[in-house]
Amino acid sequence: MFAVRASASASLASAALTRRANVGAKKFNPLACHVARKSTKAKIGMTVVANSGEKDPNAPYDIYRDSPLRYMGYANEVGEAFAAFVGETGVVASYGVAALYVFADTFDKGKKAYEGEADEDQKVKRGAIVTLDTLTWQLLASVFWPGSFIRVMVNTTTVALSLAHLDGIEVNGFDVSKAIPTIVGLGTIPFIVKPIDGTIDTAMEMSVTKALNGKIEGVQDAGVALATISACLVVPPTLFSVAAAIKAIGA
Repeated sequence: MFAVRASASASLASAALTRRANVGAKKFNPLACHVARKSTKAKIGMTVVANSGEKDPNAPYDIYRDSPLRYMGYANEVGEAFAAFVGETGVVASYGVAALYVFADTFDKGKKAYEGEADEDQKVKRGAIVTLDTLTWQLLASVFWPGSFIRVMVNTTTVALSLAHLDGIEVNGFDVSKAIPTIVGLGTIPFIVKPIDGTIDTAMEMSVTKALNGKIEGVQDAGVALATISACLVVPPTLFSVAAAIKAIGA
């Protein structure tokens, strides 16, 4: 019986990841703003699948975006959803897995930018720009923003069950009250992808990407860029704090 439930949970997690991948498979395109001045041949050589989920037909196969390896980037989201089953250690480990994916993809995109830059004097600069761009976007949109949102949802559901005196309900020895927050967490994943990705895309264009490419014009522009990225950085710790406060209510 437990095996059947475990299989069902795994199937649910797989379905959530599939929907997450179909909506927006972390396909950030840090090179898009760097290749406008290059020839068509150069563009083809430096293409990276866009975050919008629309794959460039000329883009070469990308193991980090086009293979099952991309699911590593969702590990922390699943870890947050399964917090009741894996505990704090499991959740932390899931963030480690997601971080490995992020750093590997970042290195790959930076390397491609470096190798794809025709101007020898600009290779290091181009590689560094794309590396920082990719790393910032991935950490915000792929790791900390979704992770913090899901933790809030899971903790809210858990506390709601507790306040309704529905916690501790077991069916054939299985704790249903643990499964419900997990289902809510997994179900949240597909719905937060586009809003988060779109928000971070816009924020990056207004701040980090703009600064890295020397597009900041004047004090006002710099102020907007600083305020934008600061707001993005504040969201995850704020939501984690909210999640902790919610959890304390049910303690």
